[in-house]
Amino acid sequence: MNLDGWMPVRVAWRGSEPRVEWTPMGAQRLLDPFFEQTVQRQMAQPFGTLDRRETTVEEMTAWTDAHAGAPLQGIIFHISRCGSTLIGRQLAALERNIVAQEPAPMDDVVRVGERLPGLTRAMHVRWLRAMAAALGQPRNGESAFYLKTDPWHIHSFDLFREAFPKTPWIFLYRDPVEVMVSQARIPGSWTVPGLVDPALLGMAREDWVPPHLDTYQARSLAKMCWAGLRVVQQEGGGLLVNYAELPEAMYGRLLGHFGLREEDVPAMREAAQQNAKSPAMRFVKDADAKQAEASERLRAVAAEHLMEVYAQLESERLAWMETARRDGPGGASTIDGEALAR
Repeated sequence: MNLDGWMPVRVAWRGSEPRVEWTPMGAQRLLDPFFEQTVQRQMAQPFGTLDRRETTVEEMTAWTDAHAGAPLQGIIFHISRCGSTLIGRQLAALERNIVAQEPAPMDDVVRVGERLPGLTRAMHVRWLRAMAAALGQPRNGESAFYLKTDPWHIHSFDLFREAFPKTPWIFLYRDPVEVMVSQARIPGSWTVPGLVDPALLGMAREDWVPPHLDTYQARSLAKMCWAGLRVVQQEGGGLLVNYAELPEAMYGRLLGHFGLREEDVPAMREAAQQNAKSPAMRFVKDADAKQAEASERLRAVAAEHLMEVYAQLESERLAWMETARRDGPGGASTIDGEALAR
């Protein structure tokens, strides 16, 4: 089977068997703010819904064994509404990069065990690697692949780390009040238990009380933050990044971390001038506006559930940055578990 020029768009179920659906991509790059937007536009093309292929997961795995794809150079874990799309846009400004932002088929593979309880860990890891290779197939001579996960994937960090043990990663977060304001404006799918299983967030369905959606959001965000704090303290290869550092962090401490070069900076600076989710608009930092918009209740909910872990994330990040500043090149800038644990 030849899958050159094809891209996986989702994992569908045929009875008890997962099947991978593919759409032709040709030389089209993933330049939309989200993977799904590219898929929807592709499907809107004439005969877009008809020109599809379907394989087993094992057929995809066998094909990617022979077509490794661009190497995975970085993984972006995040808590949502915290600048991850901006980072993705900066990376995509470099023509050598493939950037998949929250690709649905990757999430499908992460969650495949929900319907295959007998799936072994080794097979799950193998399928995750295969999906990354399928998404990271060069279509224009690209040489690097970057993945932005879904927010709840921080709870599956161990799976990603086993699949990609040498890949640099970051955990991106933001002042909880500002994230909560954004979620209050347009709630994400994961804030509704009927759309995303609460178990993926470390929650129970009974934790959701409809009149208090903000509490559910805050508790879900807190669990992501605690998970991010845990892995950056215990695992190597990662950095904590606060939204307040963007976009400048991409030209500083993230440059070498993600395998980028000084000559990449002008293109990334240009990309950062545009709003990541609405490229026709200019990017403007909105922290002050969101702080001003926050209600007293929202602040109270954030204070109860989120501010403790946010303070610990900030303490960890700032302490590491101070160590890196003091040690200079070749010191703490080389991330490992011992340096993070201090």
